[in-house]
Amino acid sequence: MGKLLELRSRIRAVENIQAVTRTLATVAAAKLALTRRRAAGLRAYAARLREVLWAQEATLAAAARSGEGAFADALLERTPVQAAALLLLTADRGMCGGYNLEICRLADDFRRTRERAGQRVRFVVKGAKGKRHLARRGAEIVHEEGWQRGGASAGDVERLAVLLLELFRSRAADEVWIAYTEFHSPIHRAPRLRRLLPLELPRAERLAVAGAPAPARWDYEPSARELLDELLAIHLRVQLCDALLESYASEQGARMVTMEEATARADTALHEHRVQHNRLRREAITIDLLGAVFAARGGGAPGAAQGGGAEGSR
Repeated sequence: MGKLLELRSRIRAVENIQAVTRTLATVAAAKLALTRRRAAGLRAYAARLREVLWAQEATLAAAARSGEGAFADALLERTPVQAAALLLLTADRGMCGGYNLEICRLADDFRRTRERAGQRVRFVVKGAKGKRHLARRGAEIVHEEGWQRGGASAGDVERLAVLLLELFRSRAADEVWIAYTEFHSPIHRAPRLRRLLPLELPRAERLAVAGAPAPARWDYEPSARELLDELLAIHLRVQLCDALLESYASEQGARMVTMEEATARADTALHEHRVQHNRLRREAITIDLLGAVFAARGGGAPGAAQGGGAEGSR
């Protein structure tokens, strides 16, 4: 009787876990679908923006050399690099397989490499998992924040862009990098490092290899310098937004796959527990029947003992 009660308790516990994992998988799938639609629209916008910047590469290079324009300093390489900042994008919670561990390891490698080169590394962290990982290792965290329920928002992009620009312009960091997870599919994602500042503009040879058409000539009003400053600000924010969307999509894809696998394992455990429960229940019913037979035949102590066991089984 004790084993039957224990198995019933296990079955209820596994059923509750299965309900949670199935719900989490469904929610993650819905969030992933929404994020992928947003990312698809951003890619088309970013491609057009790169064409515009490519067409004005000479103008931007001249602005960087002359130091004119609001973003002239963001185009210049600084040598030697004495300090670097890294924006690390992780999740706020787990249950998404190795998603957090993979990107945190990439951040650790970046930190070790830069510190061996004599550079100071400061971290800007989005995601509670990344904050805890770096805090345990004594890393310098200058800013940390979590994710909103809806994922990446325009407010997140603007806040992070202003913060990273301030770190760069105040020379608290000579380079600003971002560590994020590139999304390919729910089962395929890759941790990536990308430099945000100084701004890396698309080069003609890179776009030519990709088969892009030749850039068109543009006429600007009121002036090319003012509009290009605005486009460079947009270019930085588009890169940030793209990384946020990629990371959020990777997190939801990893959680969806992990929870689906957990649901499948719960199905297997339920099947095994139910088979064992039915076997023990059949044994209890058999003991009840044997007790009834012994009692009907007027059996002695054995029958009474069996009957007592049968009553206990009930």
